[in-house]
Amino acid sequence: MDLMAKENTHAIRQLPKLKSLLKKYRELKSMQSSLLQLSELASSITDLDTFYQGLESVIKSLLATDSFNIALLNPFEELQLAYCHNPVEKRLHEDLDLAKGRKSLTGLVLLRQAPIHCSAKERMALAKADKIVLYGSVWADWLGVPLKRGKQIIGVISLQSYDKKRCFSEKNCQILEFIAEHLVTAIDRVRSRELLESSIHQRTVNLMQTNQQLQREIVERQLAVKTHQVLLNISELTTKSQAISGFYQALHGEINKLLPAKNFYIALLSEDKSQLEFPYHCDEKLAQPTTRKLSDSLSEMAIKIAKPILLRDSIMYTLAAEGEVTQCDFSPQYPEHALTRAWLAAPLSDQGEIFGVIAIQHYQDKNAYHSKDLELMRFVSHHIAIEILRQKAQQQAIKSHDALEEIVNKRTEELQATNLHLRMQIEERRKAEARLYHEAHHDALTQLPNRSMFSERLTYAIRHLKRHPNYRFAVLFIDLDRFKMINDTLGHHAGDQFLIEISRRLGDCVRDNDILARLGGDEFVVLLDSLQALADIEEIASRIITSIAQPFELEGHTLYSNASMGIAQSRVSYKDASEILRDADAAMYEAKSLGRGRYVFFEDSMREKIIASMTLEQELRQAIESKQFELHYQKISDLTSTKTIGFEVLLRWQHPSKGLLTPSEFLFMAEETGMILDIETWVIEQVCLQLKRWQQFKEHENTYIGVNLSGRHLTQANQLTKLMALISANTVEPERLILEFNESAFARHTELALKGLQKLKEFGVKLALDDYGAGLSSFNFLHNYPFEFIKLDRSFIHTLNHNDKNLSLIKALHELGTKFGYQLVAEGIESEAMFKKLQTVGCEFGQGYYINRPGKIVEDNIDVDTESYLDAKSHTVAIIPA
Repeated sequence: MDLMAKENTHAIRQLPKLKSLLKKYRELKSMQSSLLQLSELASSITDLDTFYQGLESVIKSLLATDSFNIALLNPFEELQLAYCHNPVEKRLHEDLDLAKGRKSLTGLVLLRQAPIHCSAKERMALAKADKIVLYGSVWADWLGVPLKRGKQIIGVISLQSYDKKRCFSEKNCQILEFIAEHLVTAIDRVRSRELLESSIHQRTVNLMQTNQQLQREIVERQLAVKTHQVLLNISELTTKSQAISGFYQALHGEINKLLPAKNFYIALLSEDKSQLEFPYHCDEKLAQPTTRKLSDSLSEMAIKIAKPILLRDSIMYTLAAEGEVTQCDFSPQYPEHALTRAWLAAPLSDQGEIFGVIAIQHYQDKNAYHSKDLELMRFVSHHIAIEILRQKAQQQAIKSHDALEEIVNKRTEELQATNLHLRMQIEERRKAEARLYHEAHHDALTQLPNRSMFSERLTYAIRHLKRHPNYRFAVLFIDLDRFKMINDTLGHHAGDQFLIEISRRLGDCVRDNDILARLGGDEFVVLLDSLQALADIEEIASRIITSIAQPFELEGHTLYSNASMGIAQSRVSYKDASEILRDADAAMYEAKSLGRGRYVFFEDSMREKIIASMTLEQELRQAIESKQFELHYQKISDLTSTKTIGFEVLLRWQHPSKGLLTPSEFLFMAEETGMILDIETWVIEQVCLQLKRWQQFKEHENTYIGVNLSGRHLTQANQLTKLMALISANTVEPERLILEFNESAFARHTELALKGLQKLKEFGVKLALDDYGAGLSSFNFLHNYPFEFIKLDRSFIHTLNHNDKNLSLIKALHELGTKFGYQLVAEGIESEAMFKKLQTVGCEFGQGYYINRPGKIVEDNIDVDTESYLDAKSHTVAIIPA
């Protein structure tokens, strides 16, 4: 019990202490809660007024008063009251001059930059010391704390206590300093936000102003572009040729794009200016007016003023020529209800003389048009005036045109007829020129390029080669075999068809970029262009030879031909087309000499050969003209009786520089060039003349003379007729002529040659087959052909010198001759042994050096043939050996 009593006594003693501790705890908790509230308020506040209101409750809960002031430095470094909780104090501060703010306790805190605790008594002392100025209410105690941002003082917060019992303590000063720190934070936060919001607001205002300005500029620009486009369209309408009604309607549409022009009309003065016409009128209320006399209406007013006019709100706006707009009151002479709400018009003029007006009007909106539209109307009126004047001029021109139209039409018809005739002449001339050009550059028969055109292309190729050394080309010179025979035997028409077929085949063989041309006759040339290799030339040449070798069907005949081809390849040394053609021609002749039906590439040695050939041809022609030929005679004797039965005439050429030439040295050229016919004509004439001389001598009245002739006489058209006519003209004894032909004369044209021989036989001459045994020597010639003599070739006779096998053949020929009606003549008898062998086998006749050497005949009574083994003293003909 005593212990419990002691404990109770001790608890009673501790109770005041515990109550005191509990009170302090509650005060601290309240202070902590208020300070925490202040901190949160300072960090989240966005408006100072709100912060100040929240600050009231914090100060009231922590300090002994709720009366406080906040003064801040303005940009002029003047203390300015930012917040005052006490209404009385607030009114007193409103009347205070800002310059005196620093002469107060608040200014003193700012000056000292430290807290000041001042009682009423101390305040009076400071005032008496002239450190402060007394103003405001009378309080019992005052506490001020500077507001610091770092080391910078931005203002002062102060507390006033009006209760003498409630004075501020050091603790209150610490609390107020804590409040001051959070106050600075809140002020900075709010001021930053206000500054940002102010900046954003100002920028927003600036952007809105800029955007509005841009919108206005865009609208103005769009309007300007639209206006420009409309004005441009109006200008273009003026330049177009169209009906005036269409122009008015299009113009109305363009004006309506810029201005409300639903009601639009055009009025024109008549020629005598007494009436007003309305060529165009579009109105939502009024119908199309008719022509009327001039009156006092708006249209006449615009014509009289002679300026663009705008009427609205009883005001008339006019546009001077200089662009100045003037306005004046408008007093209409007729009821206002008859007026439109807005009327815009402009006069139409020609060199200052008014002849009409255009106008638009609006019945509902008096602000439909503005003074700036006057310039637009003047522009429109100008273009309308131009078009109206143009239409008038056009109408006047039409009238003048109608007067001249009949004359012009008549003259036009005459000119058209003349022009048509002239065009026809020009067209005919053009066709003729084209035809002449084509004919001048193409072969008439084959339509291939001719020598002229080919030479041009070849010249171009030579020039191209000089500029491009790697460029290659070649010329093929093609000569057809047997063409002359075809032409002579089947006629020129068949020859032409043959050449046309040849040109077609050649065209199939060459390439598209090659040039095929006909030089003339049976000569064709090909320019092989852009060659890559020698094989290209050989391939094309082979194709051509193979194609030409194929049979030809002409007029029911199957014919064969070959091509001899010379090839000249490009060289830088060639100067012109003639040089390469010359070399290709030389190679072609070389191909012919090697057997025809082949191609030969040109070599330099061929040029020398062709030059020699050309020289021989030229000299041979000169020999014919100068009669440089002479005839030598060789006796033909009867081998049994040794009597002379005749002579074989042998041709010799007495060359001016080379001496006496035998036929083997020149006759091939004569045959090739056709000069053989001229030579043989001379020979026939000389032989017939000799026969005529021998008619005076009885010993030679039956003597024969044998003449070797070309096969052309048998196969060439009309040549046989000429031969018989020549013989008839020079002798009356054709039976004393022996015409000798060798196998080559009719080997290819057997039927044609056989017919020719039969005609000669019927004509009366004797026929001999010459050089039998030198070639194929067909037995067909012995029994089918009308030969009276078969002359055995000297090469065949010479075999008897060392081989007697051919004696039996000669014997057989002799026996056949008795059956078929021919006799044998042996050529080239050069020994007595050979002579006797031929006698034993029955050979009838012979000739050769053993019997007689050929020579000239001398008509004399003296026989000088001392070399003959025959006794010819009874003859008066002498053979002088050559």
